[in-house]
Amino acid sequence: MKKLIPVLLAALLFSGCAARTYTPVINEDFKVSAIYKTGDFSFSCEIEKQGNTLYFTPTSTRAKGMVISCNGSEVTFKRNKLIKTFEASKLDKTNPAVLLQGIFTSLDAAGVNLIDGVFTYSGKCPLGSYVLKQAGDNRLLSLELPQAGIYLDFE
Repeated sequence: MKKLIPVLLAALLFSGCAARTYTPVINEDFKVSAIYKTGDFSFSCEIEKQGNTLYFTPTSTRAKGMVISCNGSEVTFKRNKLIKTFEASKLDKTNPAVLLQGIFTSLDAAGVNLIDGVFTYSGKCPLGSYVLKQAGDNRLLSLELPQAGIYLDFE
């Protein structure tokens, strides 16, 4: 009987321990402000994702007020009454709307790690490897594309 009590206590202690599975959540729809940096140039912008379409709006350059949207196959530039649409495959891969739409719609295929309460997505895009960081409360923190020299700090 004396040997059975420690075994039962140990079984009770370890029965409550189970491996936790962390499932990060990238909101299907979101709107966030960010600082977009490339080389010595940086500007503020708003990034919004609705379904499969990403909207990119510069807020601090001469392009302020232009909305660039990308649904994966088409990119539309809209400013005031001017609207122009192009095939996404014919635009430069550094176009922010094309780049971000591709990354945000392919995160299911990215590797995900939870480090100090921050979800870190690692993947590849046409410009090279990227690292997207997201807080445990789903706030986007940063996106880095070091090979392309592109960095975003989300606010």
